Amino acid sequence: MRRADLKQKWHHRRYIRGFRPVGPFGSGRRLFRSRDRVVMGVCKGISDYFQVPVFWVRTIFVLALFGSGLWPVIVIYIVASFLMKPTPIKPLEADGEKDFSDTSINSRTTTISTLKSRFDSLERRIRGMEDSVTASEFEWDQKMNT
Repeated sequence: MRRADLKQKWHHRRYIRGFRPVGPFGSGRRLFRSRDRVVMGVCKGISDYFQVPVFWVRTIFVLALFGSGLWPVIVIYIVASFLMKPTPIKPLEADGEKDFSDTSINSRTTTISTLKSRFDSLERRIRGMEDSVTASEFEWDQKMNT
């Protein structure tokens, strides 16, 4: 077997057994804004990501706020609040759910157009069913009246 094949096989075996890198950067966790927030959820999201108490993240934020002259840290905080996605309401289990969540958060217009096309398709199907039902009732009424 070639060396690349052995390496790929070893990584595949390692992944199946469930060994994952330890730490915030390799554990598969993602950085989200918290929904149960005080201001915008950035500090709580960072504390959840790094698994530290939110008190210490907020303390560091306040110290940086007063140490930098207020404006730089406020601008960084606001930019972070716009760049960080909100925490999903329920845990994402499948890759399809993650893709839909990413698409819906990043591109709302695409999500709205997709949902609108689905709704239009369902509406056409319902109208077709209504037409067939009302058409047979109309024919029945015509037969009974003559």
